[in-house]
Amino acid sequence: VRKKQASKELAVPRLMEAALLGGGVAALAALHAVAVPFVAPAFRKYCLPYVAATRSQLALVTRAAAERRVRRVVDLGSGDGVVCLELAEKLGAQARGVERNPWLVWYSRLAARRRGLTDLCAFHRGDLFEANIDDADAVALFCVPAMMPAIEAKLQRELATDSFVFAARFPLATWTPVEHLVAKDNEITHGYNINQLWVYHVPSSIPAPPCTKKIDNTST
Repeated sequence: VRKKQASKELAVPRLMEAALLGGGVAALAALHAVAVPFVAPAFRKYCLPYVAATRSQLALVTRAAAERRVRRVVDLGSGDGVVCLELAEKLGAQARGVERNPWLVWYSRLAARRRGLTDLCAFHRGDLFEANIDDADAVALFCVPAMMPAIEAKLQRELATDSFVFAARFPLATWTPVEHLVAKDNEITHGYNINQLWVYHVPSSIPAPPCTKKIDNTST
């Protein structure tokens, strides 16, 4: 009887230890699943971390889109979806967001449902360089300078004539903007005013290709 009682007394701490160990492993697995999509951008070719858009940046994008009567917009690297939601809610635009982080995609979808905008907003998980943009009146960008040459190449290949590009925070690499907007609050981050927007019009913003002169070497 004493042996059975002693074995039971030993079994209880072991079960508690196993439960705690299992709970710790599950917690670590959950933390890994949540954290990896936010950390992974630092290890990709282009580091594009999630940084929420400010109210000033949203106001600039909304103003530029309203003035140009944009009806279909694609946000490349849509993050928490706030740009699409803002344009859909205030302008009635059809807005599509493309984002690699699955948690942000799900958050965006829930936000659209909560605000009653599922008929105007759609969010897809994917690479912004592979996103379809040929049906858009405008493309919104919150990208870093290192990405801009590659972004320009995609825009030039795929955007329809007479569409617009709204580049917030940083300008495109070589295109000429038709308008440059700066928020009055002048919010400075590391010595740089992040509340800026550059508006580009396709094809007038695209630099003309270099002129090639043909030389006739035919002797007369």
